[in-house]
Amino acid sequence: MKCYLRLPSVAGCVLLFLSLQQASAQKRTEKLPLNLESIWGGYFDEQQLVVHPMNTQEKIAFIYADKNSSNELILSLDFTTGRLVDTLFTNQVVPKGDSVPVTFTFFEDFELSPNDSLVLIKAQAQPLFRISGKEACYVWNRNKKILRAVTVDGKVSYISFSPDSKKLAYILNNNLYVKDMETDAVIAITSDGSMDNITYGCADALYENGFGLRKMYSWSEDGKNIVFTRINELPVKNYPITYYDKNYPDVYGQRYPKAGEAIPQVEVFLYNFPFKLLTKLDVGVNPNQYITGINWSPDGKSVLIQRLNRPQNFLEILQANIKNGNTKTIYSETKPDYVKLFPDNLFCIKSRNSFLWQTEKNGWSHIYEFSMDSLKMKQVTTGDWEVQKIKGVDEENSFIYYMSNEPSPRGSSLYRIKYDGTQRRRLTDKNGWHETLLANTKRYFLDIYSNLNNPTIYQMYSTREQKLYQPLIENKELKNRLSQYKIPEVDFFTFKSSDDKLLYGYFIRPLNAEGAKHPLLIYNYGSPELQGVTDRWNDKVLMSLKYLASQGYYVACIDTRGTPGKGEIYRKVNYKKIGDSELDDLMQAKKFIIRSMNANVDSAKVAVMGWSYGGYISTLAATKYASGFAAAIAIAPVTNWRLYENIFAERYMTMPSENPDGYLNNAPVNFVNNYKGGLLLVHGTADDNVHLQNSMVLSRELVNANKQFDQYYLTDRGHLLNDNVNNITRLNLFIKIRNFLNNQLGVGNNQK
Repeated sequence: MKCYLRLPSVAGCVLLFLSLQQASAQKRTEKLPLNLESIWGGYFDEQQLVVHPMNTQEKIAFIYADKNSSNELILSLDFTTGRLVDTLFTNQVVPKGDSVPVTFTFFEDFELSPNDSLVLIKAQAQPLFRISGKEACYVWNRNKKILRAVTVDGKVSYISFSPDSKKLAYILNNNLYVKDMETDAVIAITSDGSMDNITYGCADALYENGFGLRKMYSWSEDGKNIVFTRINELPVKNYPITYYDKNYPDVYGQRYPKAGEAIPQVEVFLYNFPFKLLTKLDVGVNPNQYITGINWSPDGKSVLIQRLNRPQNFLEILQANIKNGNTKTIYSETKPDYVKLFPDNLFCIKSRNSFLWQTEKNGWSHIYEFSMDSLKMKQVTTGDWEVQKIKGVDEENSFIYYMSNEPSPRGSSLYRIKYDGTQRRRLTDKNGWHETLLANTKRYFLDIYSNLNNPTIYQMYSTREQKLYQPLIENKELKNRLSQYKIPEVDFFTFKSSDDKLLYGYFIRPLNAEGAKHPLLIYNYGSPELQGVTDRWNDKVLMSLKYLASQGYYVACIDTRGTPGKGEIYRKVNYKKIGDSELDDLMQAKKFIIRSMNANVDSAKVAVMGWSYGGYISTLAATKYASGFAAAIAIAPVTNWRLYENIFAERYMTMPSENPDGYLNNAPVNFVNNYKGGLLLVHGTADDNVHLQNSMVLSRELVNANKQFDQYYLTDRGHLLNDNVNNITRLNLFIKIRNFLNNQLGVGNNQK
């Protein structure tokens, strides 16, 4: 079955054509060498499905784009028969009373109203912050065959239907609007929002990056009320970000609270539509606190607000009276270090007047049920493994569906369990990485599966553990392309830290590892927020590491202590002193690979590379731990935690005033005198997450110490160093990385 595939740019198409020509010119028995142009030009891109479950039927809906025409459609597929049953929308729109289609723009995503009668089309998407974006949005009425723009005033964000499908809320220029789907009347719930001062109903850049939050408003079940946040960023200082595409560069002021600085002030309001009444809900007057979630109670009669103190070691759930705004605390968690938050936490079970709560209060991330009647909490899942996400509840049969890494900390699988913790069953059979979409009845699900060496497969299943029909996508074309190239395999391995903790990594050997010794490149991320060693397909970065292996490098990726997925104690080992345990683990990895992996490694030629937090580890390796590595590549690194945003820095390091030695002893800028050479410092000049200032300060200190190093700045590029067009920036970057490694470690010949 064909499906929606994001097509490469013109430049990407040229690279694809050249790669195809190269492949056809080779004898079938010959394998082609990997090249970075094919990797970043899209030749090895996966076929991916933009898919959503329907809300009232046991069906999924997905985008299908015909490569041979300008047709783009949203089709529905029936779980019960495996057949296509309907076209929900086509960009060849036929107006009511007309027979000639009007071609609508291509679109990237869509949503269905709760009753499935309306299709929300999202087009012309552009980034807002790191995760979120804004789009030109349209609504297609399936019954009336009418397409209308949501607004003509600009692109909108965080758009959603009310539960009764009668209204549509959206954020425009940081104000909250609600549109009546029958009359097209629009209510401006707020009016004083602005792009850099006041934010309504959505996370600002700080909340998105620090807590993973995005939409911060919530509909009542009857659609009569909407509760939302007001984030006041005025107390926060501006950080200047410069763009160099004009004769006189533009300077954009970003509200960015650094460690120890003033933070945004957050309030919560409720708007009642029948009475046109705005009520402020009481969250206290402490300016040093965060609001990390707003939800409606299971019975829909009150609002539940999650409030976190600034040290992030005390989390409360407040129950708010929607008539007068008064609140009371019904639950709290306290930790001696910090409370781990889960975005989109709090999942209601209406029939039991309770909600599910994900927490690691007992050391591992698990599911608990909180009763609104007794105000007591009981644990549902238990074990030395972690629940990753609650997927849904089958109230008719009393089952909870969730994702877990129980089979392996490198993977993710779908499970179900009874409310009382019995009848736990794994529903996805293969080890690797599963992402799932559940049908509304929870009788079926779509499994999106891959592993480290195999691209993604989309397969429909019954929750009775039966595979249904043929896979929707198998990525056979990609597998065929991969088979034409000389590509090293990736193998998992484990080893022990200096304190006897089990560590995980993967290893890629050079294609011809015999003969002379080969250099070793250790790639790491290392953050408490993200695992690097997962059993899932990663088409571009992992392929680039495979490319480096094909050029004569051993390549390893390591999850050090301090990374998630293996319990609270494991992740918090670096609390108030991030960096030291990570470097100790990389040293142990280096020793283990040289001594125990049957690898012909040149121990004098070991390099470390990382991005963001991994870039921080690389700069620390080049300075404080300079004797351990011959070269280091640091991409978008933090070089002093005083320069980073406060939520992340204070969570793991506390306030600078409370931990001055920790900030001092774990900042690479303070150890430039140890530096011996071999650093490549990479940064995008428009990075709004880890500011360019981090690399500039390290560069200044290295120069002041008369140290030689390489620095590589990518103009007007953000944290991801992605131009969102043809990946020429990433291609250029990895050519630079290859040439730098070859120069430092003496492998291969530099190529243009």
